[in-house]
Amino acid sequence: MPAVNALWRSLCRHIVGPGRGGASAARADLTEEDSARRAAQSLSRSRFRRFFRLCDTIKEYFLHAQRKNAQAWQDALQKERRAKRRSLCLLLKLLSDEQRREFRRSRQFHVIGGCTGVRYRIRVDPFSNIDVLYPNGTVKHQLCVHPTGEVPIYDKLAAQMLYLQDATTERRLLRKANILPARAGSYVSSSAAAWH
Repeated sequence: MPAVNALWRSLCRHIVGPGRGGASAARADLTEEDSARRAAQSLSRSRFRRFFRLCDTIKEYFLHAQRKNAQAWQDALQKERRAKRRSLCLLLKLLSDEQRREFRRSRQFHVIGGCTGVRYRIRVDPFSNIDVLYPNGTVKHQLCVHPTGEVPIYDKLAAQMLYLQDATTERRLLRKANILPARAGSYVSSSAAAWH
């Protein structure tokens, strides 16, 4: 039995660790119950420490993933803004001086059809952004036609303008476009009505 007690004490000393709670001679005098109780407390402390280390590791992993997702979102937003700026520059280069002034003033511009000679007003709107105009400037109906895929809005406007100005592609665009009735608030400014 004394060999088991010595083994038990050395095991408790190993679990509790050196330098805790007084001299090593005082530890040797512990009764078996005290040493068992301290060993259980030490074991539960080490389990808690391991559990908290695991929690810290998981927390660091989630914080890292959160930072990585935020960075990816920022990169995507920056890329989208860059594409939008480039598409706006392209559109402004394609517009005539009068169209450019009108676009800067009211975020819309007028185009004369290449084949039909009809006046169109192209607005910065996500849907049904082409107004087909009567000669007096009121809206006859609206056209809804968009390229497939994720295209910046100004590239879409540039493509619509180029299609409408060309004699062969205007008819093709009119065949593919959805025709919608004019909205109640559709109007044309007095300067745009005088535009030819």
